Amino acid sequence: MTYKINTFVILNLLKYNHMKQIKLLSVLVIFLTLTVSCNKTPHDKLIGNWDISKIVNSTMTEQDDIDFFNEMNKDVTDKEVFTFSDDKVSKNFPEKSEGTWEIDENGTVLSIDWGENDTYSPHTFTVKKLTSDSLIVEEDFEEFLMTTFFSKIK
Repeated sequence: MTYKINTFVILNLLKYNHMKQIKLLSVLVIFLTLTVSCNKTPHDKLIGNWDISKIVNSTMTEQDDIDFFNEMNKDVTDKEVFTFSDDKVSKNFPEKSEGTWEIDENGTVLSIDWGENDTYSPHTFTVKKLTSDSLIVEEDFEEFLMTTFFSKIK
């Protein structure tokens, strides 16, 4: 009788320890997944395809000016996609272009150089927001600030 009770107790303890190990392993896997996904550098977050969703000129206050600006940039917001690879960036509109890019380690300054055919290159952007699926940058043209909103294409 004692033998049967002890076997039963031991089997239940083993079952309990097995469940504990599974729970511990599950917590460990979740922790590692979160750690890996949260430790992306700004450079890593930028790699991929980005669609321009909105462009805003913050100096415009008159609705007619804002409407004109939005209409003027409609093709850009409808068609332009930026593709960032390790050290190259390309865009498909208004003409295909390829350049180089870099972002500082804090993720606050993005620089894109489209080469000598672009009068304004290199472009320096202040990064307002950078997540794995959203990018907001601001470029200072001295006369006005232009804010561009991007969403990542998955």
